[in-house]
Amino acid sequence: MDTATAKSAAVQFYAVAIGPIAAAVDMGLSYATVYHACSTGHHYVLHVISVVCVLFALSGAYVGWREYQTVREYSDDGGHPLDRTHFLALMGVVASIGFALVIVALAVPKFILSPCD
Repeated sequence: MDTATAKSAAVQFYAVAIGPIAAAVDMGLSYATVYHACSTGHHYVLHVISVVCVLFALSGAYVGWREYQTVREYSDDGGHPLDRTHFLALMGVVASIGFALVIVALAVPKFILSPCD
């Protein structure tokens, strides 16, 4: 395994995994900080968590898209060793954007409802 392949595998893993990880972190940290936000009146903490997690998820889409640009002439047919990279790069873009939308959807009630209710 050469350095380019190892870097590519790490980039592919990051692009695919960061979206679900960011969504899980958003839900966990938001749940854990509701008491703090209610007791101190610092409701902005919940919004900051969501914004940071959306940025992390979108970073996975960016990394996946950059990886896709290097292998876009290949296909998903499976006849070439870089077909896996092509598929995982596209999967990283789609998954990261999808989970960024999930984080945004979970942030909407934070703007409408009070954490103290």
